[in-house]
Amino acid sequence: MSAKYIIKILTLGDASVGKSSIVLRYSDNKFNESWLSTIGVDSKRKIVKIKGESVKVSIWDTAGQEKFQNIVKQYYNGANGVLLIYDITSQKSFDKINFWYNDLKQNVNIDGLYICLVGNKKDLNEDRIISVEKAQEFAKNNNMKFYEVSAKSGEGIKQLFEEVTSSIMDKIIINNEKEELEENLRTSFLNKDDFKPQEKKCC
Repeated sequence: MSAKYIIKILTLGDASVGKSSIVLRYSDNKFNESWLSTIGVDSKRKIVKIKGESVKVSIWDTAGQEKFQNIVKQYYNGANGVLLIYDITSQKSFDKINFWYNDLKQNVNIDGLYICLVGNKKDLNEDRIISVEKAQEFAKNNNMKFYEVSAKSGEGIKQLFEEVTSSIMDKIIINNEKEELEENLRTSFLNKDDFKPQEKKCC
């Protein structure tokens, strides 16, 4: 099935928060207990139906280690959405969200981006350090959506990507309609001379 639209989504966050596991759960509905850290950037693609259109969802799974930071930055451009991911059992990973968010703002215009905060490892709720309320407050203060998921159990993963991709498609459709309207107005303006009454010529 060919896709009419392509959506690019980035995952950002500290190492070991489960970015790769979230991507794998969504793309292949699998979970790997023994996962190695991503080196640089990896990607998965999945074609889905969104609002009646075939859409290729391209998810870029980025490394969380600082030594790969310059490589990761190269993939900011062209993104439609960003998932800022932390581990609900790790204070360090939550604190690092500020770093990733600020780095994103310094390198691209985030006005058109759909950005959301994602707390992973919900299955480890008994070991939770980051409360739902604390994460919700951060998301609200930074105008983001907030989700909690478990890549291990699959809880919340489908809903996360369905809502993110649907919201991105809304923006794409609105922008396309706006561009089409502007193009029609521009064309009408350029062709207005065609409707001018022709001057009478003397014999």
